Amino acid sequence: MDRQLFIDKLFLAAKEAGIDECEAYFAMSDDFSVEVLEGQIKEYSAAITSGVCLRGVYNGKMGYASSEEMDEDAIEMLVHSVKENAMLIETDDKTTIFEGSEKYQDINNYNEETASVPASVKIQEAIELEKLVKAADPRVIRTEGCSYASMINEKRIVNSKGLDVSFKACMLGAVAVPIVSENGKVNYAFDMKYAFDKKDVDIKKVAENAVKEALSGLNASSVPSGEYKTIFRNDVAAGLFATFSSVFSAESARKGLSLLKGREGEVIASENVTIIDDPLMEGGFASCPFDAEGVATKTKTVIENGTLNTLLHNRTTAEAMGKETTGNASKGGYAAPVLVAPTNFYLKPGDKNFDELVEEVGDGLLITSLMGMHSGANQISGDFSLGAKGFRIEGGKVTTPVEQITVADNFFELLKKIACVASDLEFRPGISTAIGAPSFYVEKIAVAGK
Repeated sequence: MDRQLFIDKLFLAAKEAGIDECEAYFAMSDDFSVEVLEGQIKEYSAAITSGVCLRGVYNGKMGYASSEEMDEDAIEMLVHSVKENAMLIETDDKTTIFEGSEKYQDINNYNEETASVPASVKIQEAIELEKLVKAADPRVIRTEGCSYASMINEKRIVNSKGLDVSFKACMLGAVAVPIVSENGKVNYAFDMKYAFDKKDVDIKKVAENAVKEALSGLNASSVPSGEYKTIFRNDVAAGLFATFSSVFSAESARKGLSLLKGREGEVIASENVTIIDDPLMEGGFASCPFDAEGVATKTKTVIENGTLNTLLHNRTTAEAMGKETTGNASKGGYAAPVLVAPTNFYLKPGDKNFDELVEEVGDGLLITSLMGMHSGANQISGDFSLGAKGFRIEGGKVTTPVEQITVADNFFELLKKIACVASDLEFRPGISTAIGAPSFYVEKIAVAGK
């Protein structure tokens, strides 16, 4: 059935069934990935998924229902299920359908040339990437795999109050994982690059960076246990912030899952810490002009020079906590409920480059890899104890590689100890959420070694 005809019939059926107001959320994703090992395809995936979620207010409660199909049977099922779901919900939350914002920012994260790259070209890029990795250095013994992937996402929100907004984004990228060996020692590393334009994914550079990283970690050893001045490299810092990003969610705060509940206006970090959520960032992986409720998105400073300004809200959490929505409503898919999530969420970079940061530390450690994020980090308490790799910093220079160490601290305390932030902002790619950070250093952190 034609989509507009489907919408018209769906809204009419909802109205006739006593649903006061309703919203149709359409989503489509076209995901492709190929992984190559020893010149052969190891894994291959190509999937297109699409569907619609109907939200509607019935007897003062919001009901949900979703369907992959868009036909007469789907209309009947959706309307019936929304009513049934609404009657089962037990909540005091006041939830309504949003009438729309006055203005929406123009954002273009869709490149038709990128979206139409043939599968054969992506496969060839993965094969060529593995060849480049193997040719980069004789100490490369094999790869754990080299992959190439693409993602196309489209969403549209239409409701009975006249809102009709849509957005489309696509990206592609490459990942290389070389394994290197020297004098009986083995090490591995990875590098990746994602972009909106194929020409910005330089597989030669990905191969070179991955091999360089793997080689630099050869012949690593542990260090004595103690407290060290420590730099978290930008990619590691971004991973750490990604792990604990939920603490900035008002939804988590309402559920007692964040220690930041009710602390707006308090100093919770060092004055070197400013954290921004910017869904309007030019070239941002997660940029979008509206959130999952159709609210126009806006840039907001979550922490400013150490002071917590705001948590991230959708309309439900804002209403419940007496705040304004920050435009951070999020859905993990068309069938998922409306939750809260960051967009382009990052630690604001400073003025010093990486080498200047290392020079300022003088003697300490550089952390280039953290392991065990899912099991070794508690998002509620903030405590973490993680396996790590990196390098010694001696006399203001990065020197010998380090492994078999564990770093332990508390995320909330770590924010207070950030002494300097570099200028090398790096983002972890993601269509709906992208977390970024520059390298930063803390005056001391507990390290368990030999």
